[in-house]
Amino acid sequence: MKTTLSSSSMLRSLTISLMRLSTSSAVAPLPLTTPFGHQLHHTLQSLQTDSQNANGVLHALVDVSTATQQITLNSLSHFTTCQPAASDRKIIDDYLDFNVKMLDTCNDITEKIDTIRNYVESLKVVSHLLQSNIEPHPTTLARAKHLLDSCHNAMETNKRPFKRFFSQKLAQSSSSDSLLGEILGGSKAVTSMVCEILRTALSFKSKQRLSLLPQSTRSSSWSCSLQLLQKQIKKHQKSGSSMMLVELHQTVKEAHNLRNQIKGRNKTRSGDVEELKTRCEELEAEIKPFEGKVKEMYKHLISVRMALLGILSSQF
Repeated sequence: MKTTLSSSSMLRSLTISLMRLSTSSAVAPLPLTTPFGHQLHHTLQSLQTDSQNANGVLHALVDVSTATQQITLNSLSHFTTCQPAASDRKIIDDYLDFNVKMLDTCNDITEKIDTIRNYVESLKVVSHLLQSNIEPHPTTLARAKHLLDSCHNAMETNKRPFKRFFSQKLAQSSSSDSLLGEILGGSKAVTSMVCEILRTALSFKSKQRLSLLPQSTRSSSWSCSLQLLQKQIKKHQKSGSSMMLVELHQTVKEAHNLRNQIKGRNKTRSGDVEELKTRCEELEAEIKPFEGKVKEMYKHLISVRMALLGILSSQF
């Protein structure tokens, strides 16, 4: 029998895999040729100590992306006093185009959080309507059914796939031989991966697949860490595991169960109603911190953008 791993098991495995990266004698350390590469390598490695559970890893991933933007911003200060190469103009232009797409993605994720919050509010009304041990009045039952149907329809509508921004072009920019190419390539790679994982975790589509970054031709310590993480994701994708946020998956499951009971004209069980209420509270508590973290990542992406526009105006 094929075993399907839970998203919690999967993300825990990803954390353990990063721990092995620093302890395994089979992996020879790559030279850290630039301050940026050194800092990003250790930022990616920090995932091993942030958390041992699935949701903790998701939070840590957003923090790592934000930290990567700060490292990028600090590294760009070198180019405010040093004339960049002429070829760097195209690298900057490509990044600015990518940056807009990532800002749009952050807005998409924020909208997804709002959708989940509205979904939870509707389900809390349903649990309130059905919480009595007495069989609800037909009018009350009809209202609960209408709300559950609305939730189901909203969930189906929001299963639409996100736009994908992983491409060979992104991998090529990560493999640039220039210092600026390495800095902006690293920023692109980490931000893309984190946004892809986060928006999948917040999706109502439990079987949504992740698009992974093509392997870069540039060999560095940070790219090795990133590729190891992606290999583990790919491995668990093949096992059929879901990246959907645990609390969201459980809440959707309970709402679906209660909806089927009402549609089948079965008596709603108080235990199921209480279970839905509990799941809603857990999801509500878990989803709130994500919004602040995504907004913080957005601010850092804006800061990097402004720094690059400043370099363009002063140096080109």
